[in-house]
Amino acid sequence: MKKSLIAVALLTTLSVGMVEAASSIGKTRVEMGANASNILHPDVNRYTYKHLSEFVNTKQIDNGGYKQVIELPKSYKQLDLNMTFEHKGERLNLLDTLNKHRADAFVVLKNGEIVAEQYFDGQSERTHHQMMSVTKSFTGIIAATLVAEGKLNRDALVKTYIPELAQSAFSDATVGEVLDMTNNLKYSEAYEDPNAEVFKHAKTVGLTPKEPGYAGPQTIHEFLAELEKDGERDHGQEFHYLTANTDVVAWLISTVENKPFSEVLQERIWTKLGMERGAYIMSDPASVGLASGGLNGTARDMARFGQMLADGGKNLKGERVIHPRAVMETVKGGDPEKFAKGGYSEGALAGWSYKNQFWHTMNDNQAFTALGIFGQWIYVDPTENVVVVRQASSEKSVVDAYDHEMVSAINEIVKQLKMI
Repeated sequence: MKKSLIAVALLTTLSVGMVEAASSIGKTRVEMGANASNILHPDVNRYTYKHLSEFVNTKQIDNGGYKQVIELPKSYKQLDLNMTFEHKGERLNLLDTLNKHRADAFVVLKNGEIVAEQYFDGQSERTHHQMMSVTKSFTGIIAATLVAEGKLNRDALVKTYIPELAQSAFSDATVGEVLDMTNNLKYSEAYEDPNAEVFKHAKTVGLTPKEPGYAGPQTIHEFLAELEKDGERDHGQEFHYLTANTDVVAWLISTVENKPFSEVLQERIWTKLGMERGAYIMSDPASVGLASGGLNGTARDMARFGQMLADGGKNLKGERVIHPRAVMETVKGGDPEKFAKGGYSEGALAGWSYKNQFWHTMNDNQAFTALGIFGQWIYVDPTENVVVVRQASSEKSVVDAYDHEMVSAINEIVKQLKMI
């Protein structure tokens, strides 16, 4: 997925090769050498991704207490993680592949029941883990729900809701264009360029340190208000995956709900899905949560979110959580033509699309995914009612070969679950 999942990269200062990091099992942050300046480095990320609250500002997401936990049952039919799958003419072992990818957690659901669950490097079902850009999909489905409820208008200009962006690139973009990332925005995620916008974005939440004398934006909203268009191209012409868009979506959500995004996430998702644990989200000095990549939660709770989508917006008790129209519109996917124009006409994602902050396979099962750098996945197959969650601490933000292998593995998992 050379072109495709490179775009999934959120925020990283890394320019490293494939390296073998030491296990974090039983080690302290001092022993690992982890600090606020190297959070994303592969030598320490197996520790930092499980303990991000030790390094950055966060906002807590409550689950409503133990009385609201909805059990995630274990199926008597279990998937053998020593299964093999075909990939480019070879047979690969799933468990070996997960270890090679530096997975930290792997959970598979079928019909709302756990059919596989494996943890690595000292992680457990109770461990919070950084989800990177998977966060975007939580933001997107909330926005889609507000559209379905009539609180947000996809055809309205962003500036009608957020006057603070009237002089920015978002001024004449519609809500729908920003939500589906077809707006025109000058936002570089070129990590070799220290002046790229991605670094300013990262500095607002402390993922990358501010250099002495730094005079750039201090908060997420200050950063967004400074962004400009990339030339004269009209909005809505083609898809470009750009992280800043999601934080505009969160700003829209906060505006129409009249409360911080973190509170909306708590009220509309976390307290409604029977989550086993609370979660937390990275935040800036103004206490604005990073909706584009700041979420930290357990693998099981990520699976509950995926299962809710597979079940048309209902939790494991059958209670309505997300507006059915929001789920229906999301499952349909976006415009493959605009997706291809953005550089996706070839490769593993050819024919895919992007809608409401999800990546859509456009396959016969209408499967779609939430994706994040360093190996985070929530894959939802609503036709076969299968959910696959992987949390990981990969060596690089994107390893193209690993992404290819993951797609092949999931295809085989879905196939095998039809037979057990």
